[in-house]
Amino acid sequence: MAAKLGLNEQQKLALDKELKAAQTERKASMEKMRALREEMKRDAFVERQAKEERLKEILTEEQYTKLKEASKNGQRSRIQDQRNEGEIRGRANRNESRFSPQNNRRNIGRRMIIKKRVAEMKERAKEKNEPKKDGGN
Repeated sequence: MAAKLGLNEQQKLALDKELKAAQTERKASMEKMRALREEMKRDAFVERQAKEERLKEILTEEQYTKLKEASKNGQRSRIQDQRNEGEIRGRANRNESRFSPQNNRRNIGRRMIIKKRVAEMKERAKEKNEPKKDGGN
């Protein structure tokens, strides 16, 4: 890289120092983020356990078992729905993407502009077709 940039020795040393410092900072930042992720996972686990305990205090054992079973079935059906949706999407008409909500959001502004322009054009057409009321020939 030094040859491509045409760096002298002093610049090479300064650039190497800067790049190594940036790499060290990046590694430290990544390590900090990793630690935060782990902490968040632990916190979420503790919260889930506390929620489970609160539910056990409120519900009977039988009710709690039914709740767990229902949530498992609900989770399974959501996962199955997502899988089926993916399969259908894979075989779907390729033009389907034109009607996606994301494209609709993009097109809303265009449609509004077009409506406005059409209204302006109709107004101009009316003005041209109306006879003048100023008493002229």
